[in-house]
Amino acid sequence: MTKSIDSTSHSPSEVVQAELPWWNRPVMGEGGLLSDLIQKVEKESVPEEVVQQRKRYFLDLLVFAKTAQAIDSDKFANDEFISFVKTKYMLFNGLGDYAGLDESIRLLQLAINAKDSFIAIDQTELRYRGYKQQEFYDFVQAQLQDIDKSQGFRQAVMAKSAEILPLIKTEEGKNATQAYTKHLERISENPLGLQLLSLFKAFQLADYSVLRTIANIIQDIEAKHVHDLDNLTRLVEQNHDTFHALRKIIKLTEQQDVPRCYAVMVQYIALSHRHEISYLKFEELMKVLRKWNYNYQAIQKLMSDYPTSHYKLPKEFSEPIPGSDIYLKYQKWLTDKRTGMTYFDMGEPIAH
Repeated sequence: MTKSIDSTSHSPSEVVQAELPWWNRPVMGEGGLLSDLIQKVEKESVPEEVVQQRKRYFLDLLVFAKTAQAIDSDKFANDEFISFVKTKYMLFNGLGDYAGLDESIRLLQLAINAKDSFIAIDQTELRYRGYKQQEFYDFVQAQLQDIDKSQGFRQAVMAKSAEILPLIKTEEGKNATQAYTKHLERISENPLGLQLLSLFKAFQLADYSVLRTIANIIQDIEAKHVHDLDNLTRLVEQNHDTFHALRKIIKLTEQQDVPRCYAVMVQYIALSHRHEISYLKFEELMKVLRKWNYNYQAIQKLMSDYPTSHYKLPKEFSEPIPGSDIYLKYQKWLTDKRTGMTYFDMGEPIAH
């Protein structure tokens, strides 16, 4: 996998002599057999500090190779998982169908995951209309005007809840207010959750149950083949009004308000539900392989600086590189054969 670099200059006559068959070359003189033999015998030794440096790189390679093998999993070989990895890459880098959808997908995914809390908050505000409870709702609305500090929001809401609870007359009303507070706390664990709640209220979504409808659609997709975007697009077309109701809340433009765009979002969320936990381990593996690659490239640089044409290489320089098999495996899986595009940053590619 290395390429020797011969920087030695030769005179024209020496080059001509060297290119002759050995039986036509002189024994003595420039380009002769004896000078060639002496040159080969008298190769320089690799400096000891370089030998030690390569040894350190090699030992690190060995550690990273063993770590990578321990993390590697058959789950990562699954075609659907590889598809999810590529999708994540495209979303993060704004490529293809995923361009400009990162925030919208995160908002939609969070809305679906927290749908029960959003629905419970809405139903509580509609059903329990006592004076003190309305005061609480107005307080929450005011707090949502400054949603950058989620920790501050939680503390303020808990303090206000503790203040009004003793003033609510019915046990049912107190229980409802306590549950309302817990749902607000749960949503505020993610700053995007408060942003969503604020958007839901600003656009006055009449029926939060659309979140359940979309969640059910995604759940049904998970049991089927999730790779066919054309089929997903047709499915979204049948439910386009449901998705359209969330368009402003998940910050889609008018141009993005089309079935294909929603289908791409649904596909990503469905894949995420199935593979997000495995992806965390996969990311850990990729971090190890990047470190492996750093040391591998360092060794290759040393081999290039000390080619066999000029140096007597120690025996350990020819040892097989540990971990190259697993690195090449993922380099192949994550590289598009047609375009050469790699769907994960693994460092500088290595030759097969």
